[in-house]
Amino acid sequence: MDPSLSALLPYLTCATRPTAWFADENALAVSFNAGDAGANLTAFSNRYDVDQRLRRLGVRSHFCDFDAAALQRADYTSVVYRISKEKPLAHHLINRAYRCLDAGGRLVLGGEKSEGIKSYTQKAAALFGSPAALRKHGKVYIGEIAKAAGANPDQAAWLDDQHYGDLRPIARLDGHTLYSKPGVFGWNKVDAGSALLIDNLQAALETLPRPPASLLDLGCGYGYLTLASAAIGAGRRVATDNNAAALAAAGHNFRSAGLAVEVTAGDCGDRLTERFDLILCNPPFHQGFTVAGDLTDKFLQAAGRLLNPTGLALFVVNRFVPLPRRAAVFFRRLTPLADNRSFSVFALAQPRT
Repeated sequence: MDPSLSALLPYLTCATRPTAWFADENALAVSFNAGDAGANLTAFSNRYDVDQRLRRLGVRSHFCDFDAAALQRADYTSVVYRISKEKPLAHHLINRAYRCLDAGGRLVLGGEKSEGIKSYTQKAAALFGSPAALRKHGKVYIGEIAKAAGANPDQAAWLDDQHYGDLRPIARLDGHTLYSKPGVFGWNKVDAGSALLIDNLQAALETLPRPPASLLDLGCGYGYLTLASAAIGAGRRVATDNNAAALAAAGHNFRSAGLAVEVTAGDCGDRLTERFDLILCNPPFHQGFTVAGDLTDKFLQAAGRLLNPTGLALFVVNRFVPLPRRAAVFFRRLTPLADNRSFSVFALAQPRT
């Protein structure tokens, strides 16, 4: 288990008063019985897999972009948060903690020095109007900050979250404006790997016996691959992602472009059962602060399960990812399409499952 989350567990499993838990991807490794804390502990996560994991453990959980109605009121005595990798999100959640804590309530932060835990704790103390208690547990620091009664923070005390909750324009594509937001992977740009995949899409489609009638964007982010491939004319389009912020941005972009796409939450397409003629995928390789190679296998396995026997799956990955070796477990045919010394694009066919 992540050391920072492990150090925070006592605050979760021994909750005797209403406690909100801002749960990130590290919660996937948590294994505990909600037990006596069950009635007092409520989790909030923008990851579908985390939400489902916590529900199975008996924790009351909300899948949302940290915008649930329950976070708009001062209803909690404690908020527990293992700091996120992305600064705007961390700032947003510290601000959110202030709003949903009652007077005298405490924010408990966990993280390592290299992740900025000391800075976040100091900023939270300035916002909350009270000194912070910072304790070291091995490599991990736990910061506790109480919300001062009657505190009225001035504008400068609120942490800069870059207007986390708002969609904002980031690029233009075929006459349409693309919108995204912090919390989405590569949220403020067109990913170079995804652009390389689209550059090679037409050549790949020419290898198919007929134009694809159905398309799946596996790990869709804000929807770039689906939008950039709109000209292929697939009658059925599905976009799925694990992240609530990505789903909100993608849905907005599809509606703005007038493109009919079914947007669905899922852990690497785990809720889908139909098969598709074409799958487009730029799989993540980071999980929080670490590189997680098994994520590539997870996306490959999902693509193998969801691809029609005569269909095509196009993957783009960083060059250091050994995709040919990993893909051979799930596909009988792999064709390299492009390599620009940063990213590689492959066409995968004939799934083994």
